[in-house]
Amino acid sequence: MNTQVLKKSREVLKQILREKHDDIDSNTKSEVEALIEQIDAELSGISQTKTTKREVLETFGVLLSVIHRGAELLDKVLSIFSS
Repeated sequence: MNTQVLKKSREVLKQILREKHDDIDSNTKSEVEALIEQIDAELSGISQTKTTKREVLETFGVLLSVIHRGAELLDKVLSIFSS
């Protein structure tokens, strides 16, 4: 994958972990951290494994799903308190 895309993807993933760390379950955090490590290794030339667009997109999809479920739950809780 393009080096610039890898760098941007890594930065976005790190930012999501920083900002949404309380909203993300430990399994998802581990998956994201593993992908970040894989990207770091590829960018530094340590790993011969190439990160695929599919891996990056699947990880973003999982993160969006987890955050969306959290938002839905929060919406339900808020609606209970506002009734």
